[in-house]
Amino acid sequence: MTGDERRIGPTYRVLSQDLYATDMHADEIGIRQAEVWRSKSRQFSKDAEIIGKIMEAQRKTEDEDMPSLEKTGFIIIRDSLWSGAEDELSRRMVLKLFSDSGGWIATIEEMVAEELAYTFGSGLPIVSFAVMTRDSEVVTYIRQVNRGTLAMENFAFYLLGPDGAFDVFRIERKRVSAGGDYNVFRLRDGQKVSEVDSKFGDIGGEFQVIVKDPVLAENEWYCHIMQAFAAMLRYRDPIKEKIQRVMDKWARGDFDPRLQRLEVSLLANPRKLSLSMEEFEEI
Repeated sequence: MTGDERRIGPTYRVLSQDLYATDMHADEIGIRQAEVWRSKSRQFSKDAEIIGKIMEAQRKTEDEDMPSLEKTGFIIIRDSLWSGAEDELSRRMVLKLFSDSGGWIATIEEMVAEELAYTFGSGLPIVSFAVMTRDSEVVTYIRQVNRGTLAMENFAFYLLGPDGAFDVFRIERKRVSAGGDYNVFRLRDGQKVSEVDSKFGDIGGEFQVIVKDPVLAENEWYCHIMQAFAAMLRYRDPIKEKIQRVMDKWARGDFDPRLQRLEVSLLANPRKLSLSMEEFEEI
């Protein structure tokens, strides 16, 4: 697609993460439904609690009419790590997205140690997440960044391309917003390529990703990362409140946090897996 054809502005794809107000919904009704989902993907853990549905609509060109949203999947939270945690301060958010057929799409995990380190460094509660998707073996880290006390909330992440190329994105909270609405900007041209619309009037919460770049609308890796980010927004405020309480108690010596094993696994040295022995001489 040429630069002239890649016109930013119209909506090319909408990805809705519609979170339920209760746990009584079609995806879980049935005594054997959880076993059915686990048989389709090992990513559907025994502590999985279905919390919402995914809906999508997409058009290829701006001349086409945007179709209605259709359900394409569902979202789970690992309940033992959140509601079932030993205490509120030990909570860790792990969300997973699945297709309607039960295939795993993406996971977003809270990085607790990073949150506490960056919060201590900045003086403000900072949240941090790791995102894994079926589209890439690369882990994408979405980190909140502190641009000053008067700046709106910002997050940043990057995507790798071929031959070492990469694109950098900033997710910036809108200044006039009743909920958690964001604009997504691309570094290399400053274009606003997406928006996140948080419909907090919905009882459970609906979080729509609106993709305005025709190329990114076709990029499943980008779209799945943004879907995971949008689903996380329901838990952002409780996570920040938890971080502040942990920092306060830890500073007084009243709390001794421990990392869960699966979070520690995300800190493993990736070079052992991705580089040959000969390349270690270049490090």
